[in-house]
Amino acid sequence: MDATEQLLQALTDAHGVPGYEAEVRAVLREHMAPLGEVTQDKLGSLVGHQSGDGPKVMLVGHMDEIGFITTHITDDGFVKFLPLGGWWDQVLLGQRVLIKTHKGDVLGVIGAKPPHLLPADERNKLVEKKDMYIDLGATSRAEVMAAGVRHGDPIVPDSRFTVLANPRTYLAKAFDNRVGCALVIEMLRHFQTHAHPNDLYGVQTVMEEIGLRGATTSVRAVDPDVAIILEADICGDVPGIKPEQSSVKLGGGPTVMI
Repeated sequence: MDATEQLLQALTDAHGVPGYEAEVRAVLREHMAPLGEVTQDKLGSLVGHQSGDGPKVMLVGHMDEIGFITTHITDDGFVKFLPLGGWWDQVLLGQRVLIKTHKGDVLGVIGAKPPHLLPADERNKLVEKKDMYIDLGATSRAEVMAAGVRHGDPIVPDSRFTVLANPRTYLAKAFDNRVGCALVIEMLRHFQTHAHPNDLYGVQTVMEEIGLRGATTSVRAVDPDVAIILEADICGDVPGIKPEQSSVKLGGGPTVMI
């Protein structure tokens, strides 16, 4: 792997759902520490600073990723959950997930009532999150709790960084928005050795997926003259997307969203 792939792997393999970003924050801090002064606001966002005499320019990525949170353990040993961030119900069934417990990661899979046992009028309906559960292979509530699972534990997809058949494309979780985080790091690295006329801030925010909370506190801390948000866009080069819906092409360069 080249340096870019190694950085993306380190960032996407790290876990960090909204409010539980400690793991990915540690990775980001390690990469940002040699590139300028790094501070942390009270909500958990990281602020990298390269001082200058010009306007305050703030470039921002968010470190949190969509995931879930444990809400209930049934007597039969199944875990119920709620989403942290936006999830389409149709992509959840069969997903392998990791419950982040005080005893370590516990692997499970998202399931629901088997279609073979559904009445005909329900088989073609979308299964909703409220009717799903996480199966850990346990047979009782006591087994689940003995594994370390407790109410409020964060849950993340079990999806490791992989280089695909086309070596210019990658498969991983949390590209939204670890790609933006990587760009913040690369920006700080570039301007560490290149002159610029600005007072430069590279910020990695928390809790974006549940209401832009880290963006709110970090922009108050920096008080920039201008902020550029580095985010994931939606590609239009997949089946079913009309040109007027999205003209974005994978590999076609950066896009500007207004």
